[in-house]
Amino acid sequence: MNGNETVKQEIAAGNGSLKSPATDSTIQAMQTEERDANSTSGLDRNCMHDRIRWTILERVMDGVYQPGERLKELTLAREFHVSQAPVREALRKLEAIGVLKSDPYRGTRVRELSTTELRDAYQLRGILEQAATEFIADFAEESVLYLEQEYALMRASVEAADLQALACHNRNFHRRIMEHSRNKEIFRAWQALGICMRARLNVQRRVKQLPDAIVSHQPIIDAFRAGDFRQAGQLLREHSFGFVADLQ
Repeated sequence: MNGNETVKQEIAAGNGSLKSPATDSTIQAMQTEERDANSTSGLDRNCMHDRIRWTILERVMDGVYQPGERLKELTLAREFHVSQAPVREALRKLEAIGVLKSDPYRGTRVRELSTTELRDAYQLRGILEQAATEFIADFAEESVLYLEQEYALMRASVEAADLQALACHNRNFHRRIMEHSRNKEIFRAWQALGICMRARLNVQRRVKQLPDAIVSHQPIIDAFRAGDFRQAGQLLREHSFGFVADLQ
C-alpha cells in the first residue's frame, strides 16, 4: 500500500473530516502577512478590535460560526466586555476580506466563499507564482531543503488529519518561493490574496483530493533543485489551477 492510499484510508476512517487543533498557527501566519502587507511593524496586537477580529476569524475557521450564521454586535460586545464600537470595527475588517457579509435588515453573517471566488483566487495565485519565477535569479540549496521540509510536514499533517497545520505549511512552502522573486509588487499582490485564510477554508471541501494535491509539490521542488525556474513556474501554475479544477 502506498503513502497516498494510507492517507486516503485514514481520512475515510475519520468520516471525511479533519481535526483542527492548531488554529493559532494559522492566525499567527495571517497576522504576519498583514504586517508585511502593511509594511509596518507598528501593528498593535493589543488593540481591542484586532483581538476581537482574530478571535472571530478563529471561530469561523474552526466551524464554531457556520456559514449564514448571524453575528450580533451587542451579543459580542457583552461577551468581550466592550462597547459596540470595537466590535463594529472588527466586523467591518472581516467583511473587507470576505469572511463576513452585511445586508440591510439581515445584519452581519458568516459568508461562505463561493466556488467561483475560490477558483478565481487560486487561478490568480497560479498566475502570480508563475510570474514570480521569471524574476528569480537563484534558489539556494538551503531554500530547496526548506521546501522539502515543508512538503514533508504537509504530508504528515494530512496523515495526522491536522487541517490547520496543513494550511500553514502549504503557505510557508509557497511564500518561500515568492520571497525569492525580485519583483516585490508581484509578491505584494500575492500576499493580498490572503492565501493562508483561503487555503484553510478551502481544504475542507477537498478532503478526498488532498493526498493527490499534496504530492504535486514534489515536482516543483525538483525543478528548483535543477535550477529550471521556467519549469517550476509552469508547475506552480498547474498546481494552483488543478487544486480547484473540480470545484462545483
